[in-house]
Amino acid sequence: MSGRKWITEERGIRYYEHETRMHGKRRDRYYTLRFTVDGKQIEEGLGWLSDGWTLTKARIELAKLKEAKRIGNGAVTLRQARDEARKKRTEAEKAEAQERATKITVDDFWSSTYRLTQGHKKESTIKKEEDLYTRWLKPYFGEKPLIEINEEQLENLKQTMLADGKSPRTIEYALAIFSQIWHLANRRGIVSGIPPTRNVKIPKFDNRRMRFLSREEAKTLLQALKIVSSDLYTTALLSLACGLRAGEIHALIWADVDFSNEILLIRDPKSGKNRHAYMSPEVKVVLEGKFHGQQPGELVLPAKTGGQRGQVSKVFDRIVKELGFNDGIADPRQKVVFHTLRHTFASWLVQQGTPLYTVSELMGHSSLAMTQRYAHLAPDGTRISAMRINDILK
Repeated sequence: MSGRKWITEERGIRYYEHETRMHGKRRDRYYTLRFTVDGKQIEEGLGWLSDGWTLTKARIELAKLKEAKRIGNGAVTLRQARDEARKKRTEAEKAEAQERATKITVDDFWSSTYRLTQGHKKESTIKKEEDLYTRWLKPYFGEKPLIEINEEQLENLKQTMLADGKSPRTIEYALAIFSQIWHLANRRGIVSGIPPTRNVKIPKFDNRRMRFLSREEAKTLLQALKIVSSDLYTTALLSLACGLRAGEIHALIWADVDFSNEILLIRDPKSGKNRHAYMSPEVKVVLEGKFHGQQPGELVLPAKTGGQRGQVSKVFDRIVKELGFNDGIADPRQKVVFHTLRHTFASWLVQQGTPLYTVSELMGHSSLAMTQRYAHLAPDGTRISAMRINDILK
């Protein structure tokens, strides 16, 4: 503060004038308070006249500090007063936020926040979540405050879905969506504590598909598809002969097709690990028939709009129905769907004696455990090993 010309307005209040800045017809003033606390002389700044600090306001502030010191209650310095004011504001803001949280319904949060953060997911995944939310979560929880949803309510939803015949996988998916909603709300400070989904147990159920096609069924299906759609036939052939997922087929570009070495590069698959698939003679002929000098970055099987397909054409299901493959079958695991073709690819390989590790690599499984489901199809080797127990019993 040296070098400035301080002017004492009255005891405990003084100011200095800005060298150049004006406020009205006079120079701007900066006010401070001077007082004693525990025998120590203290001077604290109030602020500029241009910011609203006047002699009257300075008197009021000084009087507050003196009164707090006299009665021994409250802030005795401006710093303490400001800290207390800041603390009160923080507490008030926190209380206000908590009050707002008690009013945010599940549907409010879904619409205003959750849906807007899911752009990283596949379009098919987003649609599936939308469908499950609309069908189950919204009717049960949509109008309820998110902070009030508890384990008992989720357990009731689970029981209702079971009674409606929904599979454990569908129930698990619905609860997983709510769990994602809750955790996002937790990160936003709307809810806290233990997620209400944590202790809701899902019945154990093996929903893995068991049905695979016979040679005759596969031949019949491919012939029927070839008649109605060349692209759908090619898609089915790639899945059956190369073990590709529908999404992997739809993402293929011509740069991924190596006719010389008869291999396909599968980029960014579900497992996250790129792999190669091998073209059968028929696959190679079909793909060569579709190649007319397209650019390397162009899709092998683009949609009619030119973009990437989002799902397999519904014509596939219609052909399967016409062929009667699912007649009289109630168990969804036994029904023929597009994924049955990939399942057939693996099943046929194992039946021919291909080691499970090799099948796992060709399928792009993230772990060998996923391929173990095909172990029972292996030729007599495993059966012979199992039957050796008879020799011991004899």
